[in-house]
This record gives sequence, C-alpha cells and structure tokens, in this order.
Amino acid sequence: MRRFLKPRVIGFLAIAVVIAAVTIISVNTRGNSGFITNSLMSLSKPLKSAASSVAKTFESFYGYMYKYEQLEQENKELKAKLYKQTQDNQNVDEISKENDDLHALFDFSSRHPDYTQYDMAEVISWSSSNWDSSFTIDKGSSNSKIKAGDCVITEVGALVGVVSEVGANSSTVITVVDTKFSYGAYIERNDERAVATGDFTLMKQGLLKLSYLQDTTEIVTGDTIITSGNGGTLPAKLVIGSVQEVLTDPTGISRYATIKPAADLTSLSNVFLITSYQTTESGG
Repeated sequence: MRRFLKPRVIGFLAIAVVIAAVTIISVNTRGNSGFITNSLMSLSKPLKSAASSVAKTFESFYGYMYKYEQLEQENKELKAKLYKQTQDNQNVDEISKENDDLHALFDFSSRHPDYTQYDMAEVISWSSSNWDSSFTIDKGSSNSKIKAGDCVITEVGALVGVVSEVGANSSTVITVVDTKFSYGAYIERNDERAVATGDFTLMKQGLLKLSYLQDTTEIVTGDTIITSGNGGTLPAKLVIGSVQEVLTDPTGISRYATIKPAADLTSLSNVFLITSYQTTESGG
C-alpha cells in the first residue's frame, strides 16, 4: 500500500536494528572478551532469529494488505465495466424499442392519411395526485408544435389522452380515464353514438364510462369504442377501448357501459402526438 513501507524494507530494517544493537554492546565490552563476549554471541543468535521471524511476519502482513488493495481496485474496475455494459445494453434496448414504435406508427399513419403531422414524446413523470390521471411529457412550445387539445396516442393508434397544458419544455397530458376527459364516441360495430367520459370511481379501476346510450342502442361486452371526431376536437376513428360491462344507472332510467382503454396506461414510456389532421366526422 502506498502509505506503508515496502515489506522487504521493513524486514531488513528490523534485522539491521538488532545487529547494530549487538555490535554496539560488543564494542563497549571488547575489553572483556571472555564470558561477556560469549554470552552476547549466544544471546545474539536467538535475537537474530526473532528479528528474522518478526521481519517475515511484517513482510507477510504487508504483502497481504498490498494484495488486498490490488483486489479492491480490480473489484472497482470490474464494477465500473459491468455498469457501463449494463448502460450500453439498456441504450440498445431503448433504441430498438423506439425503432419498433416508429415502424408501427408508420404503418398506422399509412392507414390514416387524414392525420397529417405527428411528433414523438417521452413520458418523464406521472401525477402523484389521487384526484386525476395525468402525466408530463418532454415536449413543449420551444421544441415542438404541440398545443393544448392535441391528442396523444400509442404507436398503434390507441388513444392515450389529450394535452391539457403546454409549457416551454414540457406539457401535461390527461388520460382517457381522467375525470376531465369527455369526447364524442361511437360503437364501431353499428355506428351508434355516445359520449366517452372519465369517472372518478372508475378511474381508480383504470376504466372510463360510455354515457348517453339510447334505449334502442345495441351494445354488448367486447364492442370497440372509437372517437367520432364530432366538433373537430379530436380526430375520428381513434380506438378508445372496449366495452367491459353494460349497466343501468341507479335511477333505472338510462344505461351506460364501462370501457377498458385500448392503451396500457401502466406501461407508457414513449407516446405520439397528432399535431395536425383533416377534420372528418364518423358514426351514424
């Protein structure tokens, strides 16, 4: 280790100290070369042996510490390499997913030439409130043509929600289950019209409501619900979701249906904005 002397140097120093001590004693007593000299010589042997043992112990200890430091450094380097490899793999996965999304969007847009301009955005955060269902995207007035009222879809054209607020670098999107969501819709199978709206109780279940059903409206579980495009507030023929149940309201006067969104709102990472489209209306 850098803060310690090298092991071999420590050993040699220990031996040198012992030998020097013995030599000094010998010099000071050279006039008495008899018993004292012999005694010192006899004493120096175990001292030298002990010094050698101590030196070896120090050498072994510092050798271990030096090797530990090397292993610790290697461990840090391996962790750094593993982290970089993980990040590289994640980047590859993200690029691959984005590429797949763009291909799917191209297929979708080729079937809907009336949707004339798109933009891609990343979901950067979700609202922490229990009173709404909204999230923030990384597009705003400074880096996009985004505007309030633009619809947000998945790569396959499933309706996610609507832009409610636009900032300079980010915007807020309310989802189809939010209580502020309310747009014209129709049943794809028979062109029967209704209104798709968010409902606070259903929002907690990840569902929305299809209201204003006529007594004669034919609707069954599994029917696909699509935007009508009425009033030009949203493009027509975007898939909102599918009917889960057909129920009668507490008054017993009218019926409504619960809808499961076509978009998986729990796993959104990238979304697409329809920023320009030709106004059309659908439905009977």
